[in-house]
Amino acid sequence: MAVRQSVELLEKNKPQQDRAKRTYEAILAAAAELLVEVGVERISTNLVAERAGITVPALYRYFPNKYAVLNALGAVLMDKQNAVFQQWMDHHLANGDPQLLLDNVYELLQRTYDVTREQMGGLEVVQALRAVAPLQEVRLASHRVVANQFAMIVGELLGRPIDDLVKTQTRLTIDTGYAIVEMALEDDSLPTETLLREGSRMIQRYWQDALSSI
Repeated sequence: MAVRQSVELLEKNKPQQDRAKRTYEAILAAAAELLVEVGVERISTNLVAERAGITVPALYRYFPNKYAVLNALGAVLMDKQNAVFQQWMDHHLANGDPQLLLDNVYELLQRTYDVTREQMGGLEVVQALRAVAPLQEVRLASHRVVANQFAMIVGELLGRPIDDLVKTQTRLTIDTGYAIVEMALEDDSLPTETLLREGSRMIQRYWQDALSSI
């Protein structure tokens, strides 16, 4: 989709009052529904405002355009996915055994799949973040945050410097994991559980090989 990178994505006003927060959430909910129904090409601020039960000028108090609305939707989903990763790491590192991370990759992929599917328009949001140039940074920035967290854990547990190799290994792992989840969401011809389990085995084998070379 040819959309200029200069598109304004920042929200105009963060809601503070309860009524404003309800309006903000109604805008996001309406956008998610419409993204599923009409797709990223046809969604518009007019449609979103009508579905949310507000005027277009009222919507513009919060968002300058439809891409800013989609950007906010993407940020919500990325935050949920990041929280899954953080909770997974905290839980399995409680006793300091890094092997538990390897043993439970499937759990991470399954939880990420679940939280994405549970969000209204989750799959369509992910697809929009991939397809619309100005929105791609939301997804990439989220992946960088998670990969950096993972790199710090790898460096701490293995006593390794966080060099270019570690950064590459962890970023490859994170992006591969999300690609597996997105494939499971998009391709109904493949059994979800089988895909996630085989994907987790692939990641496990990669790290078993990487660790054996240390």
